[in-house]
Amino acid sequence: MKNKRDHFRAPVADTFRRKSPFGQLLEHMEKVRECIDILGDGLISYYKGNYKGFSELAENVSKIEHEADLIKRNLRNHLPSSLFMPVDKGKFLWALREQDAILDHAENLANMLDMRHTKIPEKLQDVFIEHAKIVMKTVEAMQDAVGNIRDLIETSFVKREREQTKQFIYKVHEYEWKADQKKLEMTKGIYKLEKKLDPMDVYHLLKIADWVDDIADHAENVADWIRAMIAK
Repeated sequence: MKNKRDHFRAPVADTFRRKSPFGQLLEHMEKVRECIDILGDGLISYYKGNYKGFSELAENVSKIEHEADLIKRNLRNHLPSSLFMPVDKGKFLWALREQDAILDHAENLANMLDMRHTKIPEKLQDVFIEHAKIVMKTVEAMQDAVGNIRDLIETSFVKREREQTKQFIYKVHEYEWKADQKKLEMTKGIYKLEKKLDPMDVYHLLKIADWVDDIADHAENVADWIRAMIAK
């Protein structure tokens, strides 16, 4: 299914011909979303005990992370002076850094899951899947907030566009809070089964919960830096 912002997508090579840092921020964001969509679907299959094709998924995640890294480097190398930017350069770079952290976490998580196939107890499969879906929604909401930045700048920060961006940011916070609550439920469930599980399984289950939830945390951080950028 096509994403509503597919019209922003372009080959990585095209990025190097772009001059607008906000266009490149959106290009980088598209790579984040592409990566999380792939990882999210893979996590759901993994949680159900289907590990087939996960190695290819991990390789694909690494490939997308590398493509995003090229966009990030080009953006940093050609970022104009803050004198000519409509938002604070430091805040812009922090938002980019947090977007990049999502990709780093996704790549590390995919590689860890590929190295050790940890069976998710049947009693915990539903809550693990629910958590993954909420985290994916958090990133989706973050993409809406990032995407709206260009509209906001093009309208010279008019009130209506500013309020719309804030609504997107509020939605990111709402989903991140839901992800935290679901992670707490996951953690409690893991410890309830602790005596029945191998100690290494307990460790990896807790690690999976942490690393997947970290993706939502960084998405919230992106939203916070966007809010800081538009505060005037």
